[in-house]
Amino acid sequence: MVSKNLVRIIENSIASNKLAHCYLISSNLGSNIDESILFFINSINKTKIESLDIEHLPNNILYFDDELSKDKIVSILNYSSLSSFDENTYKIIVLKNIEFASNATVNALLKCIEEPSKNTIFLLTTNNKNRVLSTILSRSIVINIKTPLSSEIEDELLKENYSSDEALFYSNIFTDAEHVKKIVSNNSFSLIEDLLQAVYLSFKNKYNLYVYLSKFAKKDKKNTLFLLVSCLKFIFSWSWEQYSFKNILMKKVSKKLKDIKIDFFACFKALNEYLSNFDSNNNYFLQTERMLVKLMESYE
Repeated sequence: MVSKNLVRIIENSIASNKLAHCYLISSNLGSNIDESILFFINSINKTKIESLDIEHLPNNILYFDDELSKDKIVSILNYSSLSSFDENTYKIIVLKNIEFASNATVNALLKCIEEPSKNTIFLLTTNNKNRVLSTILSRSIVINIKTPLSSEIEDELLKENYSSDEALFYSNIFTDAEHVKKIVSNNSFSLIEDLLQAVYLSFKNKYNLYVYLSKFAKKDKKNTLFLLVSCLKFIFSWSWEQYSFKNILMKKVSKKLKDIKIDFFACFKALNEYLSNFDSNNNYFLQTERMLVKLMESYE
């Protein structure tokens, strides 16, 4: 779903012939902004590109969705210094998750942004605007993408024939229905049910939760662990949130959470730190172990 805020800003910029050299899309962690990026590119260049697959993007679109290496920065510098072959077409350089770029990388990019060649536009994205350097923010048109309400996502998922339990969980951990369809697999909810069981058992022995989550501390299980940790945040929120559950296990966990002695502030802090740094360059295994240890310490 394309943000109305993005549509308004870009359409007004085009109509007034006042396109900026650099835009920054700021969204929540977990948001799928591919549609917004495609809208941005297609609106500016009057194209109908349907995918961000780099193998099928035209030559005037440079797209980076992973770590910016020195070689990539050099290619950006060289590319941005070239004039566009078509004066009516913009060269658009897309850099995702700019908050993870090093200072050296950002300084190199700043030169490109400050002195772009004709018809060159930078589109940066971030899931954490507070971590983006002020020098980038001050040189960008910041577009904040508002996420739909969880109730709206839940209704959409129910229409897509997800069960009521699935719709409830996914609408509270994902920021749009499209992201759910992209990330969730057929066995995802059975893993969540196992997580619920591990949480319930952890009320008697906290290490039941540790053992269950540590099974996914492997590189090929990384995305699964991200999903489960996101679900765990939602589950722990039941200690103060009121939900009307039909699922018997959910009812049991919810009731017990309101009585159990757990430092939920410490829990949320550990889980938030882990999710916020999930795609950083930190050692994945050490990062996961640190989170699990802090989680165990929050049980009193």
